[in-house]
Amino acid sequence: MSVQDEDSTLADSDEESCSSSEDWTDIQWEILEKQRDEANQRLTELEEVSNHLLKEMNMLEIQFQVERSCRENAEALALEVTKENKALKRKSQMLMPLISNLPEDLITVTFDPETEPVVEGDVVDCGESKSEDNLLLESQAKITALQESLDGLLAEKLQLELQVEELTREQAQLREQLVVEVEEKEAILRTMSKQAKTMGKIKRVSQLVTEEFTEMSQKLELEQGLRQHAEVFAHQMLVEQKVAQLPSVMEPCSSEGDMHLQLQQALNQIHQIRTSLGSIQQYYQVQEKENKGAEVDNSELQELKEKLKKSEEERKTLESQLSQANASVTELNEEVKRLQETMNKEEKENELKEESNAAPPPPPPPPPLPPPQATPVINLRDFIRSRKQGGSVVDTSKPEPLKDIKAKAVDEMMDRIKKGIILRPVQKIQDEDSSWRDQRSENRKSAILELKGMLDNIKRQHLRRVPSKRGIGRNVGQAELQLVLQRRRKAMGENQDHVSPAQTYDPQPGRQRVPAAGDGPWAGESSSAPVLRRLKQNREKRDSRIRASALIINHGALQHPFEQMQKTPS
Repeated sequence: MSVQDEDSTLADSDEESCSSSEDWTDIQWEILEKQRDEANQRLTELEEVSNHLLKEMNMLEIQFQVERSCRENAEALALEVTKENKALKRKSQMLMPLISNLPEDLITVTFDPETEPVVEGDVVDCGESKSEDNLLLESQAKITALQESLDGLLAEKLQLELQVEELTREQAQLREQLVVEVEEKEAILRTMSKQAKTMGKIKRVSQLVTEEFTEMSQKLELEQGLRQHAEVFAHQMLVEQKVAQLPSVMEPCSSEGDMHLQLQQALNQIHQIRTSLGSIQQYYQVQEKENKGAEVDNSELQELKEKLKKSEEERKTLESQLSQANASVTELNEEVKRLQETMNKEEKENELKEESNAAPPPPPPPPPLPPPQATPVINLRDFIRSRKQGGSVVDTSKPEPLKDIKAKAVDEMMDRIKKGIILRPVQKIQDEDSSWRDQRSENRKSAILELKGMLDNIKRQHLRRVPSKRGIGRNVGQAELQLVLQRRRKAMGENQDHVSPAQTYDPQPGRQRVPAAGDGPWAGESSSAPVLRRLKQNREKRDSRIRASALIINHGALQHPFEQMQKTPS
């Protein structure tokens, strides 16, 4: 009953925690919605203010255009008036000498419109002077009106500018308030996230505490029950002893058998109680061990999964490197074939010119290696079980090709141990292994690049060859070949502990070593003949190139079985 009550209390606590978390999320959503609504309202207000500003700016632009057009019209009228004033001044100056000759009673004089007074070729019209005076007055009135309107417009412009400045200030203040509120919102969200994290931690701790409390309560109940059972049993034993002591006084002889029987029964009961206690303890110990074993299995599974991922990534990188190396080897084989053909042609030409016997051409280079077989997938659970059993039980779920690969790898390693190759230690850190692989791939790439550079130099020398400077080109090519071989020996010196030289050992039995054509004595050779010396130099040069290419190809072939052995589990 107590266990059921505790389960019900745990379920209630879980429901309360879930409901409290939901209430907390609802409160957060409500706060965020309120803040969003406030921000939207402020944005709408800012949009309205900006629209009002745009309208006022458009009105100001229209008024400015009107003022500019009025000013242009006023300037044009002022120019016309000044021109008319100048004409009137000129005419008045012309009429000044005629004023003395005019009659005194000008008012009574009636001028005939057909008769026009002419003075020194200039015609004077009194009606025109009156009309000009009227125009001057009208233009002056218009100018004054325009000036008044300009003053009013300027005053309105100043007011609008002040309003625009106030609105810009309000906008800046609103922006600052927005920034402050956004920062406050971010701070509130941070505090809320921190509080949520702390609540999660508190929940975890409370769960752990409840689990420990349940375990302790169960242990307490067991101890109390056992104690009560022991007390009852002790009380019964005391009562039986007292009852047994009373007839022992009366019947000492007959009571001995009964006492023995009672003692045997008591001992049997004690034995049963001990066995039951031991079974209970074993049951709890087995449960604890199972829990620990499950945790260990999960941790080991995770570690093995991580190792599997790393090994798959390494396998992919190695496959890509292998494909690149195979492509480079095929290219190098093609280039070697081309070089051999060109050298054979040159030798034939030299032999025809110098009338000497030609040596047999060297055999073609060996074909490239096939790609390595993919390692089979191993079941993780079976591997963990085999690890727990200490390696005594063999995993039967592994396929037969894996065993064949293991057997082949062991045989090859034993053969190499017999022949004197020093093996590297098995237990190493993955970082050291990856660094060694990187160095090996860099050495291989450097060797391939050196061979490519050597072939390019040979092609350039062949193109730039001049008949008069044939000896100098040969000496230069020989020096370059020696430098390349020295670099190659330095690069191979680091891997001498793992790989034997290609000239003394060949790991593949079906693969033949590239023979050096200049190893045996050459027929008809004499140290005195210069033609034979040249032919010998050409032949040695060709042999050195073939040996360098064979070294690189054999080095790549030696590295493939090592990689396969490293991939297979030891």
